[in-house]
Amino acid sequence: MKVTIIITAAVCAFAVVPGARALTLDAALDAALKNSPALNMAREAAASQQYRKYGARVSRLGEVTVIGNLTRYNLERTLTPMVPPITAPFPLSDDTITNVGGSYTLPLFTGFKLSKNISIASLGYEIAKAQSSLTQRQVAFNVYSLFLKGLALKEQLQAKTEQEKALAELHKNIELGVKVGRYAAIDLKKVDYQYEMAKAQRQGLENNITALKAGLDQLTGLETDDWDFEPVELKEKAYPPLEDLVKTALLDREEMTMSMKKKQIAAANYSKSKYAYLPEISANYTYFRSIGGGGSVPLWNYGVAAQWSVFDFGKRAFDMVSQKRDYKSAKAGETAQALSVRREMVEAYTGLQTQLAMHEAAGKALAYAKDTKEVENVKYQQNAGSMYDLLLSLAQYYDALSQERGAYYGVFTAGKYLEFSAGEKI
Repeated sequence: MKVTIIITAAVCAFAVVPGARALTLDAALDAALKNSPALNMAREAAASQQYRKYGARVSRLGEVTVIGNLTRYNLERTLTPMVPPITAPFPLSDDTITNVGGSYTLPLFTGFKLSKNISIASLGYEIAKAQSSLTQRQVAFNVYSLFLKGLALKEQLQAKTEQEKALAELHKNIELGVKVGRYAAIDLKKVDYQYEMAKAQRQGLENNITALKAGLDQLTGLETDDWDFEPVELKEKAYPPLEDLVKTALLDREEMTMSMKKKQIAAANYSKSKYAYLPEISANYTYFRSIGGGGSVPLWNYGVAAQWSVFDFGKRAFDMVSQKRDYKSAKAGETAQALSVRREMVEAYTGLQTQLAMHEAAGKALAYAKDTKEVENVKYQQNAGSMYDLLLSLAQYYDALSQERGAYYGVFTAGKYLEFSAGEKI
């Protein structure tokens, strides 16, 4: 069964605050994707992991080392070793000898450790890229959610302002009626009380908008104090059944990619711990010149070296057991992540259904409150109703209007969260 947002795309175009600049949703999203500190951190982390991958790859090429030293002795020394047969001319000698040159060491066999390090670094880069993608989607959703909340508060503020104006106008009418003896003085006090309540609620909404803009500033890097939320065209959208959404999420969610890559890293580390029992073999070529005594002598050598640890008091065995446990933990973590994704999808799916039902109910409540307000106003004008009933109908109408606006934007926020939870590829 598909879930469909059954709300019309039209958005009530409330007047922009005088002197305020329009802030569009697209502009807020663009600014967040450019300026978000969290997103910039994730991007830099991905770039860092990319260079680690490059470093792991080139480690197979070995290492070139520059050699240089200057030594002064208390007695003259020969520039080169005295090797048989010792015949004239004898090697140069000096009490100050300088050696300059270079050495190149190439790993021939490392027990497959280098290849595993390359795999681990590549997997680390894939994890960092997935985290950067997830952070970007999180930032975008938070901006979308805050922006729609801002639109809801803006329209609720307009409704509360209209209620305040209506009470002010009613105050004038009642005040005039009291003077001519048509209404009781207590009616005027009731209006004053309701007016002050509406005024306080309006101020509360204004404060909520200010706080919300501060949150938007944090995400976008903008200063939104003098900005006004530009209306957004919202369109209805149909979504696939829950099970299809779960399958999509398990394939597309970055958290699943990261948990799978972490399991692969743990498997690679476990394999590498086994290879610690193998020998390491490397080749080396060294060339330098020994300078002193008015001349210089070239010296060079090359060779192959092997190193094989035969006993380490169980260190490698303990490491292998530890890496095996880490692999099992990562495997369990992948399963736990899949269960978490499914739970989030169920919550997002049912949350959308709840919001749809709430908006439908809020729409009916608003229609009823509007009719009640009009009836109570006529009854009071004809002295057939009480001031209490009139004020109650006014409060219920504007409260219903605020709830309907909040539920309206809540539906689209819930829809966006459903898309976010599914990996936004639906």
